[in-house]
Amino acid sequence: MSNKLMQTVSLFVMIFIAQKSGGKTMVATLIADLLTLNAIPFRAFQVDDQKRLSHMIGETVVDLRPNPDLLIDDPTIAVRALTPFYDSVRASVTDKAVTLLDTGANEVENVTNFLSAVDFATDIAEWNVPAFACVPFYPLDPESTAQAAFTVGRLREAVPNIRLILIENRHLGSAERIVAGSIAEANYADLLAKAASAERIVMPMIHREYWAPFEGSGIRFLKALAMDPEDGARRLGRSVGEIKIMKSAIARFWRQMHAQFSRIIDLPEGGE
Repeated sequence: MSNKLMQTVSLFVMIFIAQKSGGKTMVATLIADLLTLNAIPFRAFQVDDQKRLSHMIGETVVDLRPNPDLLIDDPTIAVRALTPFYDSVRASVTDKAVTLLDTGANEVENVTNFLSAVDFATDIAEWNVPAFACVPFYPLDPESTAQAAFTVGRLREAVPNIRLILIENRHLGSAERIVAGSIAEANYADLLAKAASAERIVMPMIHREYWAPFEGSGIRFLKALAMDPEDGARRLGRSVGEIKIMKSAIARFWRQMHAQFSRIIDLPEGGE
């Protein structure tokens, strides 16, 4: 975590990006719900062949992944397809809507090449629109930390003034469990060095048994938290007691993530 917390902002652009899976869409869904709860308008985009974000928050998500058959004849389509995201950030100067971009695996190069090609760094400085990049990773997975370091490097080359947010996803364990002298320790140290000035957020573990049924049914955080246990039991095929336990775990996750993101963006609603 940086020594000096960033001044909270309400207008921004946020990109959820990592070379491999690390919880990008889960964090994107959380931010979309926190914005909704705080009545902050936003536009959401995804470049993901799995279309995970639209599965979670609905058809309002604009899908930017081009037809893969067209890429054979024109590989530049993958980069040019991101222009609606750029147009949204440009429009936010006047309409004050937040722009979110959720990226799938192996999209780091396409996204960073695009940001570099449009000179995104200059534009966000001129428009006075803070740009954040959320990079989730698993600290115990050497490949995850190596890929996160690669992502951080590409982002800083493409957009030197982007505000990095490293998200330590504890689903597979916390950084405190890294074995001394291991590859995981070396890769983790390299990641922290490359992202030395980044904000750092700890993403608490939430048991898959508690979240996966909601996620699989496309039930976002706000709906899960507001769901009547009896309705949830009928919809998910669980007992009322199980639904209450699952909701309690989701509520703890929600409160902890809200508290951390509230240091960075203006989110008065969504805590206790």
